[in-house]
Amino acid sequence: MKSLRLAFLMLGAAGMVPAAAPQDLGTPAPQAVKLMTVPPGFKAHVFAAEPDIKQPNAFCIDDRGRLWVAENYSYTGPGGPWKPSGKDTILIFEDTDGDGKFDKRTVFADNLSFISGLEVGFGGVWVGSPPALLFIPDKDGDGKPDGPPQVVLDGWGHHDQHETLNSFAWGPDGWLYGCQGVFTHSKVGKPGTPDDARTIVNAAIWRYHPLQQTFEKYAEGTSNPWGVDWDDHGQMFIEACVIPHLWYVVQGGRYHRQGGQHENKYTFDDIKTIADHKHDGIQGRKGGHAHGGARFVLNDVFPPEYRNKFIIGTIHHHGMYTESFERKDSGYVGKHVGDFLMANDPLYLGFNHEFGPDGALYVIDWYDPRACHGQTPAHIDTGRIYKITYGESKKVDVDLARLPSQELVKLQLSPNDWYVRHARRILQERGKDPIAAQAIHSLYAGAEPAQKLRLLWALHGMGSATEEFLVEQLQSRDEYVRGWAIQLLLEDRKPTGAVLKELLRLAKSDDSALVRLYVAAAAQRIAPADRWDLVEALAAHGEDATDHNLPLMVWYATEPLVMTDNARAARLMASSKLPRLREFITRRLVAGAGAGTPPPAPVKAEPAKSVADTALVLKLKPGEVTPKVAKASVDMGGRLGWTINNNPIQVENSPDYVFKATDSFTLSIWVHLAEVPHDGWKGVLTHSRDAKPWYGIWVEGEGRWCFGGPRNIVGASAVTGWQHVCAVQEGGGARKIYVNGALTGTGAAEDGTGGGDLWIGGAKSVKENLDGVVGEIRIYRRALDAGEVVYLAQNP
Repeated sequence: MKSLRLAFLMLGAAGMVPAAAPQDLGTPAPQAVKLMTVPPGFKAHVFAAEPDIKQPNAFCIDDRGRLWVAENYSYTGPGGPWKPSGKDTILIFEDTDGDGKFDKRTVFADNLSFISGLEVGFGGVWVGSPPALLFIPDKDGDGKPDGPPQVVLDGWGHHDQHETLNSFAWGPDGWLYGCQGVFTHSKVGKPGTPDDARTIVNAAIWRYHPLQQTFEKYAEGTSNPWGVDWDDHGQMFIEACVIPHLWYVVQGGRYHRQGGQHENKYTFDDIKTIADHKHDGIQGRKGGHAHGGARFVLNDVFPPEYRNKFIIGTIHHHGMYTESFERKDSGYVGKHVGDFLMANDPLYLGFNHEFGPDGALYVIDWYDPRACHGQTPAHIDTGRIYKITYGESKKVDVDLARLPSQELVKLQLSPNDWYVRHARRILQERGKDPIAAQAIHSLYAGAEPAQKLRLLWALHGMGSATEEFLVEQLQSRDEYVRGWAIQLLLEDRKPTGAVLKELLRLAKSDDSALVRLYVAAAAQRIAPADRWDLVEALAAHGEDATDHNLPLMVWYATEPLVMTDNARAARLMASSKLPRLREFITRRLVAGAGAGTPPPAPVKAEPAKSVADTALVLKLKPGEVTPKVAKASVDMGGRLGWTINNNPIQVENSPDYVFKATDSFTLSIWVHLAEVPHDGWKGVLTHSRDAKPWYGIWVEGEGRWCFGGPRNIVGASAVTGWQHVCAVQEGGGARKIYVNGALTGTGAAEDGTGGGDLWIGGAKSVKENLDGVVGEIRIYRRALDAGEVVYLAQNP
């Protein structure tokens, strides 16, 4: 099974490590653990190994500290034949004497197929087994199923076997979270749900509420995420493969995809990685783009400097890395800290790890010479579980389910988050309890911010966090408490008037970018008619213009509104202090009006700043005095223009028309075509065509608009009739081409310092003459923004 780099994972390249022969079972576990290097003070132990464990690919730890481990004998590799084996097994391992090795092994189930995820809670075991999410009841926790598996959700795909549902984890809010990769396509719903009512899952973080029986896509994008966790403040991070590996995930976020398109075609752009580094080639190690497993250190057993560090598995480098996160604006920057564990064994493929009640880190090792994409297992008889301790292994006797609720409440203040998380879930299972709720409130006032969050999550899970209490938390001095109160208030997507009023207050005046980010995420869960005021308030924060997350998150909330009220959208476009929002509203208006035509008449708005004469270095308009243009004006559909008829207009060169790659400029022109040319390039507005480096606007050979230069940027297709074309260079940054106000192509800034003349409709030195009519022409020595471009497109 080992093919698995999969260890199920990624899309990486094969052969990154020396390949052992299929019959070579590698280094025996007792010797392999001696090869490992870990930081000073840490020790690696063999908790279990073949023949007691084989093909481990998912596991979790229950409220007694027992390890539940899935053996997957079904995997045939990415693209391999789908062969549900009916032989996959769930095992329970216990260490009753605390020596760091298991001494009790129980078979819980042995007739399953393709187990890809595993978690325990709410009276049973949750199992990823595509095409289903299963629940196997074990209400008394005796390690014996109370009945056959129940299909909770179906429709999970298995197109790429290492990218199906995986990495199960209970979130702070009481939902079961998981991941799915980009090359598997799922339509998820309860059994019997019609196809058009199912949720499309394709490269996403998803969640399921075990009590409400509600499923939803939490965020979408990345590649093949195989690990999700939350830090001390409840902030979600995931690791991914092939593409950059670190991601800060916000509810409703849309993230860079390895392939394919976002479900909403008007997404226009997505949120990028927070990593400031790559593992590919780090310290001279080959490969490094495949990852699996991710957990924050949140206990008082590891040294204090490890708290809130993110430990992720590295498949190609056969070990684990430590990463850290630094706050920046509304989000974070991901930093590399160093090695946590290096196996120094090319067969080691650890790709999932969990902390236990003793503070030790347990790691499952697929153990195979094939790290990526093999379609047949090299080994089916190997597998290990390692235990990484700080100091010696310790015996911990624990059975949280036996504790009274008031003791579970006290555990919310524990520095060891294993106790916090498990106790919180048990409180949620028990439901509303006035005594436990009162105990939480009595602790809340004197708690530190991180402790307040844990108490808040516990109260919410029990169903005892009232709207009144959550609204009070919106006044908290801690931004994370305010943020989480927002998310919990919008969980049911039914905010009251009082909640909407408070959200608007925060959108307008909260000084935390993180809180504004929570408001932007919440806005997506509010009915469109009720979210206008929120997005308008968020768009007024000019300080967020370059934020990593906010401009896009505000756009995701705004997009569904644009075509419901064009006039209000145009006003928002004009007033927004987020340039990207102005650009995206423009594109959405034009797309909604149909290709090749300007937006409908109601979309009229003054731009944020005048476009009349600021840095305007050339304006030629038919019907006005234009001394340099000796052409008669013609009337084309009520609009004046100059007929070119293969006889281009020459305008003497000026330093005003010469631009370096670091200079900003804009070309604006109206063009009327009776037919769209497909017989070679046609110059429309070009500079120095006969003396490089040139620049300008052309219709290229396939009938598409082009911002030309050393490297051409192709935009939308030309159409017959009048159309407005605008080429913008942002000095030292991007080049953009707009057609009828819509951004249709982008590229890098280029040098345009040729000494030749300006030509309209072609150039005498080349056979690129246009057969058509041109209208008003403008050249600016600055980059017009999207709102200004659309204003020109709407005001011929």
